[in-house]
Amino acid sequence: MKRLRVLLDVDSQVDFFEGGRRSGGESATVAHNIRRLFGWADLQCVPVISTILRVRPCEMVFMGGAPYCVEDTDGEHKLPGTLLSPFLNMGLRNTTDVPLRLFRQYRQVLFEKRVTDMFTHVAFERLVTSLRPATFIICGADLERGVLQAALGLRHRGSRVIVARDAVVTGGGPAGEMAWRRMEAKGVTFLSTQQIATAFGQEPAEHFHPQPIAVPAGPAVKMIG
Repeated sequence: MKRLRVLLDVDSQVDFFEGGRRSGGESATVAHNIRRLFGWADLQCVPVISTILRVRPCEMVFMGGAPYCVEDTDGEHKLPGTLLSPFLNMGLRNTTDVPLRLFRQYRQVLFEKRVTDMFTHVAFERLVTSLRPATFIICGADLERGVLQAALGLRHRGSRVIVARDAVVTGGGPAGEMAWRRMEAKGVTFLSTQQIATAFGQEPAEHFHPQPIAVPAGPAVKMIG
């Protein structure tokens, strides 16, 4: 059986990128490569799963240093170019209910979370374990937490995992190096954005720079304009 390919976008939010509270020196390049992967996914009809970290102001202890992705701040907004239409936002719903044939109806599904580990969202767990054998291509933010937890969690559940090494934000240093080593030890593959596009079908001739899409109020995420 042919493996399903899924682009997993981990917390591509303003606070992790240029000008944000957790931005690194390479974040502008990473943001560019994330948009390239979204363009590739759009062209190749690859389904996209995205996570959004939305932390309550009173629940920032786990973050250690300066708070980031705090609810109702600009830093929690998603980057432009990281939303495909039509999409479904599952919000913070504490339910295992997931629509049937989800990716026949939507190009992208979003999950909001209060902590970095996406497997705390029961609907996310239900979705990824219900998919036929899949290869997850990971991009996004926070290599040392969100990306690492996603990669190890998916490998534990039997999925093939590729991390786009030039499309993830890392703080660097010993923690970053340890994250790469832990993923490598669990069988995670590391490829560049260009290698992914070449291996799984070419990316668009022009880089993908759409206008931000307005997301309905309520449980949906906010976009930076």
